Amino acid sequence: MASLTASFRIQLFFLTLHRRRQPAGESDEENFDEEDEYASSDDESVASSDDEEVLSDCEVEDSTGTARPTVYKRSHWTSRDHTFQSVEGSNIFVCNYWGRLQLRWEVGTILSRGQKSLVAKQDKHIIIVQPKFRRKTKLTQVPYHAEMLPCYDYFAESIKQNPAMESLKITNHHLPPSPWLENSILSVVETFSKVHGRMTTLELSNCSLSEDDISALTKFLAGNKTITTLNLSRNNISYADSAKALAKAIKKHPVLCNLNLANVSLGGSENIDVLDKILDACKTCESLEIGHEDFDSKCVEMVAKFIGRKNSLTSFSLIGADVDNSNKKLLTNALVKKNNTIEKFSLRSNNLQLPGIIRNTMKITKGLSNLTHLDLSYNSLPVTGAKAMAKFLEADCNLVSLIMTHNRLTTKGANVLLPVLKGNTSLKHLDLSCNWLNDDVAPLVVDLLGNNSALVNFDLSGNKSLRTVREERHQFSWHGGRTTIPRREGGRFVIVKEALLDTTSFKSIASSNHTCALKMSGRNQGDTFEETVRLINALETSEGKKIRLKVVLALNEVNKELYNPKSFDNVPLEIMPYLLEMLQQRIGFNNFGKEVAPDMDMDQESLSYHDRKFGKWNPLTRKREKVPKDVESLSRIYEVIMSWQSLPQLFVRGPGELPESTNVVDKEETKKKSVSKPRKRKKFGGADDDEAWIPKGGRKRGKWERNSETEKWEYIPPPVY
Repeated sequence: MASLTASFRIQLFFLTLHRRRQPAGESDEENFDEEDEYASSDDESVASSDDEEVLSDCEVEDSTGTARPTVYKRSHWTSRDHTFQSVEGSNIFVCNYWGRLQLRWEVGTILSRGQKSLVAKQDKHIIIVQPKFRRKTKLTQVPYHAEMLPCYDYFAESIKQNPAMESLKITNHHLPPSPWLENSILSVVETFSKVHGRMTTLELSNCSLSEDDISALTKFLAGNKTITTLNLSRNNISYADSAKALAKAIKKHPVLCNLNLANVSLGGSENIDVLDKILDACKTCESLEIGHEDFDSKCVEMVAKFIGRKNSLTSFSLIGADVDNSNKKLLTNALVKKNNTIEKFSLRSNNLQLPGIIRNTMKITKGLSNLTHLDLSYNSLPVTGAKAMAKFLEADCNLVSLIMTHNRLTTKGANVLLPVLKGNTSLKHLDLSCNWLNDDVAPLVVDLLGNNSALVNFDLSGNKSLRTVREERHQFSWHGGRTTIPRREGGRFVIVKEALLDTTSFKSIASSNHTCALKMSGRNQGDTFEETVRLINALETSEGKKIRLKVVLALNEVNKELYNPKSFDNVPLEIMPYLLEMLQQRIGFNNFGKEVAPDMDMDQESLSYHDRKFGKWNPLTRKREKVPKDVESLSRIYEVIMSWQSLPQLFVRGPGELPESTNVVDKEETKKKSVSKPRKRKKFGGADDDEAWIPKGGRKRGKWERNSETEKWEYIPPPVY
């Protein structure tokens, strides 16, 4: 009892201290903490303490006159009652030290982000409500609580102000109980569709739709004539009657051509009959995504037969359903022998050991030649499967996009697959993320990027064994011996250094790969600058501009030893003005390279106190910088101009390369030139006094010498005689 009293006193003390530190007029429920680590405040529509005054009821009126509801921060939701509704169920709670259920710390952040997405300012034509989740979180949906209803009502009112709406997408939100969807959303969409006829896309993905919501949606589709794309993925339709009614509405719809029913449970135990109705209704569709973990072998067989029938499908995806060996042959025969219209084919999360539908026969290879997009992610690709895929890519293949993420692809499999792609000219998008590749795959990637200029996007992210640097480590033996393995460059560093940005010389930079946007870690980790190089290669601009950005990046950040005034003597004369211009530029300053880096111009009035004191954070160098390096760029230009002996030729001769005689020559060649006889010095102060007189052996020009203390080249002017 005494320990409980002591802990209560400690908690009360910290709570009082926190209240004293809080400014007057603010509380946890009134402001959304703009410095919260997990809740970003980039959205302009959310009221903050710096931008606008927070009222007592935490409501602000927008331009339309509608009161904006409260956006709570994370700490508010931990003290609420446990009346949350979520598809995760009880997983949003955790048992604390005292044996009581409390909300997970990340759920409060997700609720706050869900509120922000609902009250955010939307586009007039495309309205999207999709909160952002942390990468490592296990939650997939924003739970619903009664205190979030004002935000949903505000969102419904904001929709009414956009009569020109063409697309409505609500994703990863547990919607309020029915009839909110019917009264607040579908009624407005139906009105806009009848009056304006612009509404074409409706997406309600992972929204936990109830049976009443499905019935209201079926009724809406029966009277609609403008919707062309419908996405109901990750919702459960547990009653067969509701699923059959939905299939009937889809079949009678005049223009519906894109349907997404991925991870949707159809009718529970009666899913075979319901699936037959759904597939029969999708004969006229152009794109279909379907599948669920409850699909058995008979359901997959029915899907294979549907693909083999005559239909209008150009894109098909089977997601989440297990595919056994017998169904592999059915899918292969359906694609090769009977269907010639499907161009985009996807098999995801099918517990499939690849190559699956791809076999090394001429008939199958020729039959699959019409595929342009192939997605085989979340399956297994052993070495034998990689060999079959390599032969398929080496043959008459027209694939433009190949996705093989989460396929357990090893480096041995990559040794078979990647060399084949060097001669492939059709493949533009390759995704090998989240596999089992290590640093030994780096030479293969370098060789591929050096010989393939058609590849535009290449994703290697999520391969944890593909690192930037291998730190020094010690290896011990059973006999007590110790072996030190030195620090070495990792695979990511090697790929960037040798394939994308080779800073050995200006010529090597120009000969690097400038077409492939390679993604590995998604940030400038270490000194690789891999994310900046990826953004440069992804630019839709000329190759010359990309080379210019890489040269500036190399001179300022990557390899500063590349800057040497003496190395510019052999540079062609017509290129020298561009080189002088690049010496004074830096990515992120003066609007140079704003496509790949944020603006770093220092405006002292707009900077915060922390930025003025410690410097503004530069994501390119991952450091804080106080003063722009303008002085350094000016000194570089001065050094180059003073050391460049061919500078007068820039104003005399025409275009073309410098003749060999104008280049800097060695001391031995200067001796061959004729030396004029020294003139006698005239009488000092006379009429013919020569002020430019130089004694025999005197220096006419300055010279460059290396300072042994500073280890820098210094310019020494000529002596005065």
